[in-house]
Amino acid sequence: MPKNIVAVYGTLREGLNNHELLADCKRIGLGWLTGFRMHNLGEVPAITSTHDESGRIRVEWYDVSDEILASLDQLEGYDPKTPESSLYIRKRVFSPYGRGWIYVYNQPLDHAPYMEAGDWERYSRTAIPHQGTQSV
Repeated sequence: MPKNIVAVYGTLREGLNNHELLADCKRIGLGWLTGFRMHNLGEVPAITSTHDESGRIRVEWYDVSDEILASLDQLEGYDPKTPESSLYIRKRVFSPYGRGWIYVYNQPLDHAPYMEAGDWERYSRTAIPHQGTQSV
């Protein structure tokens, strides 16, 4: 039984610059998650909840240890003791593999463009010549 199921949609996806954090974790799936919209922050994406079934994002599902989950919290700027001031918050989602987590952007989006396709890995292959080392 998985310990912590986490959905990743940005730079933590396979082949992208923060994936090394998940290199020793088991990828348990790949798919689309509805109810979220992706926005382009430049070198990283952000997602927001739509509170309905509109919007979808491409995610990879991983089974991670408590230690890796804590490392993901740190990477995403999430502090469970003060979620209101965190850059991203860790939110419960349902997956084909059981209850899981996803990191949702917790700051104003200002003018960050909406990415209708919802697939950061595909976008980054063609649109981002050099990725930074930030989150998600």
